[in-house]
Amino acid sequence: MEDRTKQAASTAARIEQDSKPTSEKSGEAFVAYMNDPVEKTEDSSSAQKNGTTSAKALDRWFTERQKSQGAPRLLEVPNEALITNAGPLQLTGNITLVHEDGTVQYANHVTLCRCGWSGTKPTCNGQHLEKEFLNPGKISEASEIAASQRPSKITLSCVKDGPITFRGRLRLHNQFNQECVKMRGSLCRCGQSASKPFCDGSHARTGFKTGR
Repeated sequence: MEDRTKQAASTAARIEQDSKPTSEKSGEAFVAYMNDPVEKTEDSSSAQKNGTTSAKALDRWFTERQKSQGAPRLLEVPNEALITNAGPLQLTGNITLVHEDGTVQYANHVTLCRCGWSGTKPTCNGQHLEKEFLNPGKISEASEIAASQRPSKITLSCVKDGPITFRGRLRLHNQFNQECVKMRGSLCRCGQSASKPFCDGSHARTGFKTGR
């Protein structure tokens, strides 16, 4: 388990190093709020199909990435995670998601499975409804740093048969007006942790498998 976590951390560190701007132009901040309009391009067909504002912003993110030939430029949005009642973890921000096989996904909106039953891990596919996942999403841990509205990068790394680790400022909040701000940590995705949304090692005890 420690070897897998170290491997994920190593991959995350390499991604952060490779994602540095390749020119002065690519280092500029790119302002795109969640309801910004999107120009019609061949690459935006999937975003236009579902019509959601998050998908439109994500499409524009990729358009900018293609222009700079590297990691997307920084969006003017903070990294935040809404812990939904009996549902997934909804992240917004400047996200780099490193999958178990080493592939990298850039996004500004990701919905992560919390129940452990999704067939599309690490993302949610609605199985929490079928499996009657009832965790309300309360937060029991205190903040380690102050919250900030300044945009920054966050890297999520999927650990095989384990949690999702993150590095970068992240504000977690819920419907109870609770919040917790951390610079790094591990997010439960087996659904069995007693300290959800954070990992407590229950995945090892329960034999959780990510299916990858």
